Amino acid sequence: MTRLISLSALLVFLPLTVATAQETQEGITVVATAVNPDPEKLPTLSVYQDSAFSQGQTLTMVRAAFPNVPGFVCDSWCYESPVDFLDAAPLDGGAMQLRHRLRDNPDVLLVTVVTPEEGAVEFNARVELATPGQGTLPANPLVPNLCWQVRHAPGFASRPDPYPEFVKRCFIFTPQGRTFLDQTTRRLIPCRPPEDEYNNPPWVQMYVGVWQEIPQATPTSWSDTSPDRYTTPIIGVVSRDGKYLAALGNGSASLMCQAWHDCLHNNPPWVPADAPVADRRWRLKVYVMDNDPEKLLERVTKDFPTAKVRGE
Repeated sequence: MTRLISLSALLVFLPLTVATAQETQEGITVVATAVNPDPEKLPTLSVYQDSAFSQGQTLTMVRAAFPNVPGFVCDSWCYESPVDFLDAAPLDGGAMQLRHRLRDNPDVLLVTVVTPEEGAVEFNARVELATPGQGTLPANPLVPNLCWQVRHAPGFASRPDPYPEFVKRCFIFTPQGRTFLDQTTRRLIPCRPPEDEYNNPPWVQMYVGVWQEIPQATPTSWSDTSPDRYTTPIIGVVSRDGKYLAALGNGSASLMCQAWHDCLHNNPPWVPADAPVADRRWRLKVYVMDNDPEKLLERVTKDFPTAKVRGE
């Protein structure tokens, strides 16, 4: 990954219609890399576009390299949603800002600030008008769908093991405590035949909170929802050697899932729901630490007080 070295590149955003590249290699185009003020403590952030991973589609990815776990990097596709990437630029403190335009409302921008801290990275998004004073913010703006991936972290990725082995290392928190996903009831993928390889056992699954009813999947759905429900909106994965964990946390997700591409989703909503649209925030954090589930719970519930265990 290359660094942006000019002061103007650090301070001035790119034009709305252009995402200028700094480097291209094997389908990977690096857009920007943050200047990390403390690489021994803080994750280093960069934004790149990947045209090789998904045929016919260019994915905008935020990469975070964490110094506290050897060799750990994770990638967040921003976003698996109907938005168009506009630009990215470094901010002070090793942070990064990304801007997207809503396809169904091109007068509205989705602005995301990604901020590193010791052992974590925060994604914090808002919506704003592309031209201040011209247009109206939607009453119910699109909720971003961030696809968080560990496929480039050798100690966490599914390969070279069969994919169901990865599922065994993924976890949520249920009334029984930390629960690995192979120990949950995993319903068959509706859109695939029962005898399909991806259904033996099911490779993907959705989960809802203990305060919710279990939704009924349609026959064409890519996944069903487990009857085992989570108490806290945290979903994560343990390293192959059992020494470390990486997880997503937020304060009030009503749906989480473990899906393809070594990816996890924990789907925060816009909050506060009763605030003016301009004041609402979409917020989650990536946590990387020693494999200590109680420490993870403590940190998430401190960062997101509404994430405290429910249904007890």
